[in-house]
Amino acid sequence: MVPGGRGEERDILTSALARELLSSPLIAYLATLNSDGTPHVVGMWFVWDGGALLMPTSRETRKARNASRDPRATVMIDDSRGGFDLRGITIVGRAELVEAPRSLELNRAIHRKYVTDRGLALDPVREYLLGDDITLRLLPERVSAWDLRETPQGRALVETGEFRALGVGEPGAGDSPHSSGE
Repeated sequence: MVPGGRGEERDILTSALARELLSSPLIAYLATLNSDGTPHVVGMWFVWDGGALLMPTSRETRKARNASRDPRATVMIDDSRGGFDLRGITIVGRAELVEAPRSLELNRAIHRKYVTDRGLALDPVREYLLGDDITLRLLPERVSAWDLRETPQGRALVETGEFRALGVGEPGAGDSPHSSGE
């Protein structure tokens, strides 16, 4: 069992929220430590294998070099839409490097989570993904999750539409389907 971040006794990784987030084709934001101690954060494709988060990469990347030198890593997976439609999971743990041939099988499964087989067969896509020769395997030590969708403030904004959707530029007054104009 992996305890939560605030002393929870329950295993957050078995919650419905965690299962949904970990199975969805979202982006995991991986943070590793540079040699000077500063964080290096990158967006990653991932698969949850039931005990670890698997992420494809090349041994030549900074994240792989960082994890090889210092295995401490954190991943945050976010599925927020705007207003209080905020939910996600953070996994803190240690990263291991999985080498070929096992990494090639794992990486193919991860790629298939995000791209169709026909998409993977496209020459530029296939050539690019051939660079993924190792798999970063993040073993959870501490997990926290949040979901503000069903809170009173979350419901109030959904019911009224008075929020700004994430990923949408700043519309003019009255132009947003989520704003009555101000």
